[in-house]
Amino acid sequence: MTTAHHLPVLRAHPRSVLGKKVKRLRREGWTPLHLYGPGIPSLALQAKASEVWKVLGQVGRSRPLSVQVEGEGQVHLAFVREVQFHPLTEEVLHVDLYRVDVSRRVEAEVPLVVEGSAPAVTTLGGTLVTPHHTLPVEGLPLEIPKALRVDVSGLDAFDKVLRVRDIPLPPGVVIKADPDEVVVLVAPPRGEVGEEAPAPPPPAEVEVVRPERKKREEEEEG
Repeated sequence: MTTAHHLPVLRAHPRSVLGKKVKRLRREGWTPLHLYGPGIPSLALQAKASEVWKVLGQVGRSRPLSVQVEGEGQVHLAFVREVQFHPLTEEVLHVDLYRVDVSRRVEAEVPLVVEGSAPAVTTLGGTLVTPHHTLPVEGLPLEIPKALRVDVSGLDAFDKVLRVRDIPLPPGVVIKADPDEVVVLVAPPRGEVGEEAPAPPPPAEVEVVRPERKKREEEEEG
């Protein structure tokens, strides 16, 4: 089980530079951050760009991190909610962090990872199809898995599929999707005569509500 002591740590500093002046911060190697969530006022922060890049690679958007603000004794447990990149250089321009309560259940988009080899691919020449790259998961912040892993070694025919209900989960964690929804199938080779494999369902549309984005954009433009 993950504990708060084993989470990636991002060391941040209070940020007084706002608006268009944040460009100077970036030139000096700092990344602007915004921390918000229930129970705390919205905080304008900054952290070393190299540390931000490292932590983003560790947590993605499905794992929590610890945010330690200089001058504060409190450690904030947070998820990455939005990352703004430079369109050409891929520099991280801004990060929104959503603070959560360790005792309250949250939702997060967790990557789907395929493990093993499907005989219908290796011996029958089929193509592995995964309609979803992520799935919405609900659980306590420290129990949310880094990835959802599914073993495809049992897919030895084109009429076999794996569904949401087939994905193993830690205790207390649930996937917020139809249990019968197909997550992995093997499509037969083109032009093969026979029963067609079930068509993959269209990816579910997920609406992401970012209550702080408008406020932050107005701040950056002000």
